[in-house]
Amino acid sequence: MQPVVGIDVAKGCSVIQAFKKRNEPYGRMETLQHSEEGFERLGEVLSILKETSGVEPVVVFEATGHYHRGLAGYLKRSGWIHYIINPLQAKRSKGTQLRKVKTDAADAWHLAEMYYRGDVKAHREWEESYSELQHLTRQHEFVTAMYVQAKLNSRALLEQVFPNFIGVFSNLYATTSLKVLQRCLENNTENVEGLIQECVGRSHSKRWIAEKTERLRELMEGWNRQSRSQSQTVALASMVVLLLEFDKQLSHLEKQMEALAMELPEVGLIKSIPGIGGKLAAAIVAELGNASQFQDAKQLVAYAGLDPGIYSSGKFTATSSRITKRGSKRLRRALYLAVQCGIRKADNRRLKEYYDKKRKEGKPYKVVVIACANKLLHHVYAILKKGEPYTH
Repeated sequence: MQPVVGIDVAKGCSVIQAFKKRNEPYGRMETLQHSEEGFERLGEVLSILKETSGVEPVVVFEATGHYHRGLAGYLKRSGWIHYIINPLQAKRSKGTQLRKVKTDAADAWHLAEMYYRGDVKAHREWEESYSELQHLTRQHEFVTAMYVQAKLNSRALLEQVFPNFIGVFSNLYATTSLKVLQRCLENNTENVEGLIQECVGRSHSKRWIAEKTERLRELMEGWNRQSRSQSQTVALASMVVLLLEFDKQLSHLEKQMEALAMELPEVGLIKSIPGIGGKLAAAIVAELGNASQFQDAKQLVAYAGLDPGIYSSGKFTATSSRITKRGSKRLRRALYLAVQCGIRKADNRRLKEYYDKKRKEGKPYKVVVIACANKLLHHVYAILKKGEPYTH
């Protein structure tokens, strides 16, 4: 029987237990740090197991956020066979036991036992290009969320500190508007005309720039005569700095995403679907990976968590069911946004017709959008499988 090493991964360290065969542990449980020395020790244990048994050992561990990635990287570089288990699968398997025991040693033992029972299946391998794009899209999502919150906070402060500034520029959060506001909060508007000219370039006329400059001078005269909270002024100034930095970071991430997306033909294929732009297409590809890993569209729908849960017991069968939400929440979110963009101006005619049909049946808005997301994912799967762009 093949030797197995069960590993319970935690933050910065892992607990390992080796087995020569089922229910026959080899050596004692060890705690290894996620460092070069720790990984070398793991390599020694695996080499000893291989020498004593004559068979290459297998390593089994759970996916634990980003904590397991260093371990997985080492095993892949070293060429050791390893399996990464879905935590939900491991939890369900442990739930079949009568006794409730939760220790690192018990978890490592249980993971090895899962392999011996045949409950462990090969995990999917991600190509580096998909992983890199996923890192970028998730970071973009994270920064965007902070950017939106910063906008709301700065708007609330601006309404209290300098409310008359709202409406000077059509886009309050444009780079020009923010840089001018920064100067105003510093009470330094001597060369504001030059600043506006530098920001807008040739996109606006000199007359427009002169009108903005004159209006700002009038507003500043009135603002300087008013009493205001110094602490709120400082807070608003710091929020303006944050907004400018977030805007810069997002632009940089979008350039990186665009450059990487050009190397992946799948992004171009998904962009051919009406209502899906570059960022949404990149997010869908990043979370989906290689479509060939799915046997059919139903598997992909289940991976996205858009499949309906089924409940039936005896003569009772539930008439209404919610989606499972067991899959990638980021993929679901990207598809939800893609549907909204496709039906808003009827850009995606097929999707819009399906949406209108379901709404006429009396279905609620969100239920219909989810149904459209399911349908859209079938289109995505067909496009990627055939390698052909979307046809109207």
